[in-house]
Amino acid sequence: MADNRTVDELSLEELEALVEQRRRIERARRFAESAQGRGFRPVTVMPADPEAKPRVSRAAGVKKLRDRLLLFVELAAAVALVVVILGSFTNLQTLNQEVIQARTVTPNASSALPQELPGSSFPPSNSISELPGSSFPPEPAPAALGVRLQAVAAIPVPTPGPRSPTRIVIPAINLDWPVVQGDGWEELKQGIGHRVGSVNPGERGNMVLSGHNDVYGEPFRYLENLELGAEVMLYAGANAFRYIIKARRVVQPTELSVLAPSRNPIVTLITCTPYRVDTMRLILIGELAP
Repeated sequence: MADNRTVDELSLEELEALVEQRRRIERARRFAESAQGRGFRPVTVMPADPEAKPRVSRAAGVKKLRDRLLLFVELAAAVALVVVILGSFTNLQTLNQEVIQARTVTPNASSALPQELPGSSFPPSNSISELPGSSFPPEPAPAALGVRLQAVAAIPVPTPGPRSPTRIVIPAINLDWPVVQGDGWEELKQGIGHRVGSVNPGERGNMVLSGHNDVYGEPFRYLENLELGAEVMLYAGANAFRYIIKARRVVQPTELSVLAPSRNPIVTLITCTPYRVDTMRLILIGELAP
């Protein structure tokens, strides 16, 4: 509605507002007529529609798709890792079972777990599966009791390694004998037997050596006379290692604790006792000399 009042009827505030409006119109006219104004293009800003859906730019869509792909890859990697861990655990259990079965099943006498200490003067019999160190068979009687043993074909002796013991020398009892690999009945016919799996001369652990005292040359015949502090020389080829006897024991043939590993470098010497009775085992333990 047009305002038809005269200037005299307007208040001071209304007059000032009217003058300011005229000034703005005049400035706008001059700006429009100038070169700067002719190049100006006004932009009309439309009010936002509250019901309209926001428009998503193409870059934002690509970024959202990439994030989803990365999330999928991470989830797939996590699932694959879990599968690998479960598979490794299953394989480990399978290997443990195979080891247990391999140790339980005895393919031959040389790999059987002993029931008695090695070094017996009594030959093995089929009734006790010919275990190394077994004794007291019903037949035949040992040669030490005056009965001739039936000839048995010798089995091949395991080939010694470069660090395996090859010779034992005990000056106090004039002993100088070769050392062979294995401590079964057949191996002990050929020398002092080095228990397969025990350590070599000079190494940390328990080196187990067994020998007869009344058959096949009686190599350990006078081992019972050896005193504490006596010297035992073990050779691995040309290399010599000196051990000092520190302990002696007489145990039952079933006392397998003397075969246990050791943290220190020791040698365990095993033979039967008493002489030609052979119901017990004589154990001598020596420590590696510095």
